[in-house]
Amino acid sequence: MKKTILLMTGASVLVIGAMSLFSYTAPTKVKAKAKVAVCTPAPESYKPFDFPEIPSSGDGPLVLGPAYQIFDFIQTGKSTNGKYLFAKVTVPPNQGPPPHIHHWTDEWFYAPNGGFTMYMGETAYPDLNKIPGENAPKDIVDIVPMRPKELFYGNRFFMHGFINTSGKTQILYIVWTPDTKDVSILPYFVRAGRVLKRNEKPGELTFKENVRFVSLAPEYGFNQSSDFWQYVKSTKEGKPEHMNNDHREQLLGLLKTFSKNPASKSK
Repeated sequence: MKKTILLMTGASVLVIGAMSLFSYTAPTKVKAKAKVAVCTPAPESYKPFDFPEIPSSGDGPLVLGPAYQIFDFIQTGKSTNGKYLFAKVTVPPNQGPPPHIHHWTDEWFYAPNGGFTMYMGETAYPDLNKIPGENAPKDIVDIVPMRPKELFYGNRFFMHGFINTSGKTQILYIVWTPDTKDVSILPYFVRAGRVLKRNEKPGELTFKENVRFVSLAPEYGFNQSSDFWQYVKSTKEGKPEHMNNDHREQLLGLLKTFSKNPASKSK
């Protein structure tokens, strides 16, 4: 049975339906069929993050990814001594990846203008072979709106995802760590997605490309659901405890290493 939920997150409306293979078309009728806790929490104070200016290394690809996101890889492990991978991601309205779980990398998410809603799980899944809804219990995910210049940290082993709820195209910064020869998510995007030329119109994703976004994920250390409810038992508003620390000092330490081109490093 389809599960479709309408969640009010501040000024944003997040529609969570049976989103198959990264399709986020809002339904015309909204039916509350799933177990969900919805409330209007008191505004929470937060400390805006000033993301440092990081130049492009000049050799990172431009990739059309799931849900029509365009990943512009500004720095890669080649230019950061394997410390991190950094992309500026252009996300169309009402788009974003369904819940997924990384086992080899940690992530930061930064919204210069806000406009995104994160969903973060509460349970750690340390085993790549244990998949929620198949051979492991499904999780509760917390729905958390992102405000301008807000930084979120995503621990490995915890379910997460995001969606652009602003009604217009937005930019999201994503940093993965590490990014080494043995552990890198970049080849996943290159294999599963479509490498674009600068100023190339991306066009439509093919069925095969959409399938690859799910089927290739375990080869790169994560499990990717094909729709929102595949891994999710229920939702609630609020921030899980493991999100209270955004690890900004760790991120700033990593971002000190970058290169303007592969042959010239600045530390």
